[in-house]
Amino acid sequence: GKCFVEMKANDQGVQTALKFAMDEYNKASRDIYFYTVVKVIRVQRKVGYKYILTVMIERTECIKDSMDAVCPVFTDPIWKMTYQCTFVVYNSVWFQRWMLLEKKCY
Repeated sequence: GKCFVEMKANDQGVQTALKFAMDEYNKASRDIYFYTVVKVIRVQRKVGYKYILTVMIERTECIKDSMDAVCPVFTDPIWKMTYQCTFVVYNSVWFQRWMLLEKKCY
């Protein structure tokens, strides 16, 4: 739609939205390993506070309970998992919190 603005991945708001989306993704994921964003394909912002994030994510070598600061992605094809995901994230000024409205990965 015409009310979308293309955004750069390094934008502060985009970074916050991405971090939130991945926290939510990892919480909901049944995998014991964390996933991380390896590529930002497209970011759109809709009037103010709604972000549509299209990203590639991959499984890292870090197990969810671990506090490892560095989490490389798996390179071994047996362990490697890659998905393209679209996250719709909303920053509610009213509720003063972020919300994940939609998540599609394939």
